[in-house]
Amino acid sequence: MAGGPDGDEDLKEEVRKLGARIGELESLLGQLREPFGRLQDISRNYFRLIELYMRFGEVSPEAAIPGLKDPISRDIVNALFQHGGQNISELTEAVRLRRGSASRRIVRAKLAELEAKDIVRGDGRRKTVEYHVSDDVVRKWSEMLGFFKGGDRP
Repeated sequence: MAGGPDGDEDLKEEVRKLGARIGELESLLGQLREPFGRLQDISRNYFRLIELYMRFGEVSPEAAIPGLKDPISRDIVNALFQHGGQNISELTEAVRLRRGSASRRIVRAKLAELEAKDIVRGDGRRKTVEYHVSDDVVRKWSEMLGFFKGGDRP
């Protein structure tokens, strides 16, 4: 043991240095928490995508709408997710490209059903109505993918 006043001062100085070093290490650890937290979020989202793929066989927006069983309605929703803001003619063409055939009458009827279920919404401010996926469905899909609107987490 150190004896005398000089030994005590040396010991106090060592303790101060150790305290300062511990403070520096705590600061470095604090800086590392954020990147590791982001990495953890990315990993969690990646596993969520894998789970969606395993459960549904694909990663598509229709996974956010479990009651959507009609293939034409699914094609309409997928077309709106890929290219939002489409009118009936554009949606009919998109469905026709996917299915080989489609009529405006059937697409219009399916859109009415989807609007009644709050899956799509029509913007009727123009002469022709443009259809979009509803905000609620977009939010559900975003949550399934691990993206959160405005930083809000469920």
